[in-house]
Amino acid sequence: MAEIYVQIPAYRDSELPKTLQSLLRMATNASRIRIGIVWQRGPTEWLPRSLITQYAIDITEVPYQESKGCNWARNLLQQGWQGEPYTLLIDSHQRFVRGWDQLLIDMYEGLRQQHVEKPILSGYLPPYDPVNEPHGRLHKPMQIYPLDHENGLLTKLVSYPIPFWKQLDGPRPAHFVSLHFLFTAGQFNRDITFDPGIYFFGDEVVTSLRAFTAGYDLFHPHRVVGWHAYDRRTRTPHWADHATWTEQEKISSERIRSLYEGQLTGRYGLGTVRSRQAYETYIFRTLISHEAID
Repeated sequence: MAEIYVQIPAYRDSELPKTLQSLLRMATNASRIRIGIVWQRGPTEWLPRSLITQYAIDITEVPYQESKGCNWARNLLQQGWQGEPYTLLIDSHQRFVRGWDQLLIDMYEGLRQQHVEKPILSGYLPPYDPVNEPHGRLHKPMQIYPLDHENGLLTKLVSYPIPFWKQLDGPRPAHFVSLHFLFTAGQFNRDITFDPGIYFFGDEVVTSLRAFTAGYDLFHPHRVVGWHAYDRRTRTPHWADHATWTEQEKISSERIRSLYEGQLTGRYGLGTVRSRQAYETYIFRTLISHEAID
């Protein structure tokens, strides 16, 4: 059985083939990897047959017109988990360092040896430029910070290089996760089921809160494990094709608010190990300690 279940919600993205090639060819052991893709594709998009036949790749094809958004796709991907001990959530526009799989496992198991029961390794990967690849890659691991609010809700995050990262000997505590790069135990797919009713903005804050309250501890990798394309020239955003996205976003915002107020419970609600107030306290204390160090 594979060790790492990699999940990719791909939407009209010409970078998907190159992402798969980098993911598999830069791995220490590609046979330990099984990939699930919800491929929300257009009629002219393609994948190399050599990749599909040579590696363990499960593809769910969806005409892009029928897509309901990224968290809807992530929910479908979680249903494909087959008990792999690790899982990795990524986007379809990324590159990876050589040996990324062993590097992440070593970081994760190192935290476990330090009695961190349920670690998550996550963060905004440093950027690459798909037009000028491989030139322009930033070789610094990143730290996530709050950026902006909408309608009284924290919805946007930002990242900056981790100060003095070369001096770190282990992952750095984090207060938010990234949904374009999240590595943790496979059981995460049952503990934190993505809510298809949450459209886009604020979903990383929601996931951070739900994971923390379910007993997960958040960390940023202290070494570069890959790169992410923030430039959208090689892909089409979901909202560019779907005129109803503003209504979806409005419903999503109301749903997030109901979660924070304790009204949304059950499968998509908060965990029972820690409280929302404990997470807010953790963020405040972590930010203050980081500012003191930085």
